Amino acid sequence: MVESLIQAGSSDPVAGNNEPKQFDVVIIGGAFSGAAMGILLRRALPDACIAIVERSEAFDRKVGESTSEVAGCFLTRVLHLSTYLSQKHIAKNGLRMWFTNPGNECMGQCSEIGGRLQTRLPGFQLDRAELDPHLLKMAADAGCEIFRPATVRDLALGGEGKNFMTIDVREGGRYKVTAKWVVDASGKAAVIPRLRGTLESMEDEHPTTAVWARFRNVRDLDGHEISTRYPGLSQHVLSARGTATNHLMGRGWWCWIIPLRDGDVSAGVTFDRRIFQLQEGGTLTDRLHQHLLSHPVGRELFANAVPVEKDTRTYSQLAYRSREVAGDGWFVVGDASGFMDPLYSQGLDYCAHTVYATHTILVDALKGECVMQRAVDYSTNFAESYQQWFEALYKDKYRYMGDADLMFTAFLLDLCMYFVGPVRLVYTDTAAEFSRLPYQGPAGRRVARFMAFYNRRLAALAEQRLATGSYGQHNLGAHFIVKQGLAPGMALIPLFLRAMSCWAHAEWQGLFSRWRSPSTTPSAEVAASSIAKSSAPAESPAR
Repeated sequence: MVESLIQAGSSDPVAGNNEPKQFDVVIIGGAFSGAAMGILLRRALPDACIAIVERSEAFDRKVGESTSEVAGCFLTRVLHLSTYLSQKHIAKNGLRMWFTNPGNECMGQCSEIGGRLQTRLPGFQLDRAELDPHLLKMAADAGCEIFRPATVRDLALGGEGKNFMTIDVREGGRYKVTAKWVVDASGKAAVIPRLRGTLESMEDEHPTTAVWARFRNVRDLDGHEISTRYPGLSQHVLSARGTATNHLMGRGWWCWIIPLRDGDVSAGVTFDRRIFQLQEGGTLTDRLHQHLLSHPVGRELFANAVPVEKDTRTYSQLAYRSREVAGDGWFVVGDASGFMDPLYSQGLDYCAHTVYATHTILVDALKGECVMQRAVDYSTNFAESYQQWFEALYKDKYRYMGDADLMFTAFLLDLCMYFVGPVRLVYTDTAAEFSRLPYQGPAGRRVARFMAFYNRRLAALAEQRLATGSYGQHNLGAHFIVKQGLAPGMALIPLFLRAMSCWAHAEWQGLFSRWRSPSTTPSAEVAASSIAKSSAPAESPAR
């Protein structure tokens, strides 16, 4: 195991009146964000004294198993892990979404959103139990001092150069430590936000829950058996589907299906508790498995699947954030600063931006520059960026997740805005753009407002369709396929025009549907029935 190569801190344990060990930076947490921070700091300042405190003996798998293009850029062009990733992880082939309606039992009738060709920029299906220890070893090899398994206690944030803590190493002694700077990369543990009382749930705006596990004996989406039973699948898509992140979609919920290198498959469900709840009965693993089987695509893939024993996890409240992420002598990065939603696999995007941005400030601080105003500005920019990203992409999106028409419109618009903005910028000027946060600056704010506007409109149209019984009218027999390979540049213009056309068509339909709207909103059961009746495949257009 890689972990066996990483030794606990070499400092002498506390004994009598020994002086505390002094570090330039102590990083709390040694997974993706913490290890990456240590690597970048030591690359920039080889003589800096950096400590990483990691509480676990071994890393496990997380809900960060899939990357999008920004995180892919960080992994390949900042950390320079292209060869390692190609050898130890699976190259991700984009994102696919599958829709159905009540009464449909046939996978071949499910409408599909996705690309026709292979992806053109790096993305990966990550085994975090493999990646995180690899990064931590890289940090150790770069010269970081690793305390593991260890816990930070008695943390006192006294300002730059005046931070104190005790590090308890399991079966390895206790160490008094001072640090010029403390970086919290502890993930959901969020050590500093909890200490300062700045961690807040997004229960009111985004009450989501996630349940996930790994499964074995999952049927291959590109295998002979499914290809023989559903020969029509190959007519619209030339690339492999099985190595994509496949999503099963429904109103108020979606499931992910992510292949891992060792043959296991990560599968989970995320849902908005205002709209959807998992069916009661049985263990949490059973309930997750049964939900996967309720969708025709899930039934084909997981009919004979076996869940990995004692592997099911859940977050009852998935979305959270810290009101502060920087102060005098400290920073909060990665998931410790907040997490929104795993739908577009952009959790590691924010980890990449926060790690890189704060490391640039820390490098200047350790060179003797005054960075207090930059730290204050960074905290303000984070709060603004986080809220804008959330409103642009995720707020109330679960209301239209089960409608293929509306989700395809959002899919196209979200892709265009992502590629023309964050993706293009990090590939054009990697260092400068990772030093900023998404949607930072006047242009970014304007784009975020546009995205938030169409997201609100699609959510409103979904409610209107639900009320008139037309929700999910093209969830069967339609092929919403993006024919060009996606990359930043002029090729996005036709895609954007297509997206605007889909949006205009949805608004036009909504205008006429108001004339026949019922006086009261139907119950969930009546809505489901009306959705099923309105889903004749013959009326579903190929896109």
